[in-house]
Amino acid sequence: MGNLTIIYYSSNSEDSKFENKVTEDLKKKAGDIPIVSVTMKPLDLGTNICIGEQPVCYSNLWKQQLIGLKAAKTKFCITAEADCLYPESYFKFTPPREDMVYMYDNIWAFWKNRDKFWRKPSCEGAQMCGREYWIERLESMLEGHEGWEPMSNPSHLVGKIFDKKGKWSGDPVITFLTGDGISTKTSLSKEPSLTELPYWGEALKIKKNIFDE
Repeated sequence: MGNLTIIYYSSNSEDSKFENKVTEDLKKKAGDIPIVSVTMKPLDLGTNICIGEQPVCYSNLWKQQLIGLKAAKTKFCITAEADCLYPESYFKFTPPREDMVYMYDNIWAFWKNRDKFWRKPSCEGAQMCGREYWIERLESMLEGHEGWEPMSNPSHLVGKIFDKKGKWSGDPVITFLTGDGISTKTSLSKEPSLTELPYWGEALKIKKNIFDE
């Protein structure tokens, strides 16, 4: 898949053992797809760009995305986060348009202190877009905001970066709510929670494997 780059961004605020398991799994699932990682601490993952320790906030997350997008060379880019596990099918989609973001449509949240999965409508860490269009949208949104100090009241911009959106799907993506990320709050769908997911298996097994419990 020569037209795709994975943009991995992290504040490195998650437990290092947990993030290491996530990145090792990502390397296996990505295969030969290039990875650009933009992190606050050096990381052995693809082409790493370390920005140093900065405030953990949405505006800096978007700036990390932008740095990664500008370092990539491919037509399309896809996100990967430090608190998500991805199946191989997540990386198999080719968008029909370059000027539209495509949101993954099979996202399941997992809280560290619970033993179930809850369906989410979307996740910023599971999207694909034409690289140039993505850069244009982020630059427009961040215009006038210099440096790494948090943008005032950025929450109203979450989910509004793109004006044109599509979807694609495959096996489930799991997003973990550990309490160490930007926020422990998230939007959920109204579907019943599950104790087992196709492809991944039982919640208790995932919990034991990823958190060493």
